Amino acid sequence: MTDKNNLKQHRAVMVTPGRADSEQLANVSSAEPGSQQVRLKILEVGICGTDIEIAKGLYGESPQGHQQLIPGHESLAVIESLGSEVDHLAVGQLVVPIVRRPCSEGCAACIAGRWDLCLTGNYREHGIKGLDGFLQEYAVVDANSVIPVSPSLRPVAVLVEPLTIVEKAIEEAEAAYANQWTPAQKALVTGAGPVGMLAALLLRQRGLEVTILDQRPIESPKAQLAGAAGIQYIDDQNTPIEKMSPPGGYHWIIEATGYSPLLFRAANLLSRNGVLVLTGVTSGHHTLTVDSDQVNSMLVLENQTIVGSVNAARHHYLAAVADLMDWADRWPGLTQKLITAKYPLDQFTQAYQKSADGIKSVVVIDKGGQE
Repeated sequence: MTDKNNLKQHRAVMVTPGRADSEQLANVSSAEPGSQQVRLKILEVGICGTDIEIAKGLYGESPQGHQQLIPGHESLAVIESLGSEVDHLAVGQLVVPIVRRPCSEGCAACIAGRWDLCLTGNYREHGIKGLDGFLQEYAVVDANSVIPVSPSLRPVAVLVEPLTIVEKAIEEAEAAYANQWTPAQKALVTGAGPVGMLAALLLRQRGLEVTILDQRPIESPKAQLAGAAGIQYIDDQNTPIEKMSPPGGYHWIIEATGYSPLLFRAANLLSRNGVLVLTGVTSGHHTLTVDSDQVNSMLVLENQTIVGSVNAARHHYLAAVADLMDWADRWPGLTQKLITAKYPLDQFTQAYQKSADGIKSVVVIDKGGQE
C-alpha cells in the first residue's frame, strides 16, 4: 500500500467554471476519510460531452466557497482506506462512485433514493455541480455512494456510469410504453457515441431488433462493432433513416446525440403507442420550423410519448454492473472495443479531442495492475 506520508498532496485537473480553456493539472491537498467515508485511488476516468462543455466554460459549478472544480464523473476506483465506521466495504475493493448526491432539503425523491428525480434541483454531482469529481489521483466520498464491481470487469468497469444513463432511459421507455399486450420489438438509437452504442447493446440484449443511426460510413469501426452484436447500422449521410424505417415504425427510440432538430425526425418514425426517450443535450440554439398541429395530432391520436431522462439511481448502477457481466459472456471482447483511446493523466487534454471514429476516451490515472 502507498506510504501515507507521501499523500499530503496529489495531482488533479482543475477548471474554473464559466471560463473556457481553464483546465490545468495542479497539486491539491489530500484528505483522509471521515468515519463514514472511504478514500479512493482513482484508476480511470471516462470523458464525455459534459466534461467537454465544462472545459469550454459552458457548464459546471464549483463546490461552495471555491472558485475551481475538479471535473470527471465517469470513474473507476479502488478503495485505499476506510473510515472508522465503515464495515460493509474492504480496502482493495474495486468500486464505481455514484455521481449525483441528494439535495440538502431532503425532498421526497431524494429520501427514497431517487436523487435522479430530485424535486428541488439542489442536488450535487461529482465533477459537474457543487462537488469535485474524479479527474485526480485520490478522492474521498461517502461510503454509501460507491458500487462494488467484480475484478473480472476491470477492463470495462469505467463504462458503468454511462451505462446507468441507458438503464434509466430504457426503464422510462418500458414505463411509458402504452401497448401492454404486445412487447416492444423494434428499436432505433440515434447516435453511435458511447451512450448510443451502450443503448443499442442493452436493447439487443433484451431481444429487440435494433437499428443504430450515425453519420459515419458503413465501413467505419462503429458500424463493424454494431454488426458484431447483430445491430443494423445506418449511415444517415447516404441513407436517410426515413427510407429505412420498418412498416409501422419503431416501438422505442433512444435519442443519444443531443442534437435537438433530430428529435423531430425521430418522432415521425414512432409506431402507434411508441416512446421516444431523449438522453442528451447540447449547448447552443437551433431554430427550425415544424408543423405543430401535425406533431400534436401524431402524439395524441397515436398514443405516443416523448420523455426526457437524465442521471441514474442506485438500482441503475447495480443493473449496469450485472449487464456488463452478461455482455462479457454474450459478446466476448466486444465491450472493451467501446473504449477507443486511453491517455495518461499528464496528457488529459487529448482525451477532450473528439475523433470521428472514436467512441469513448479514457484518462488512465493508475493502471492498478492492468497493463
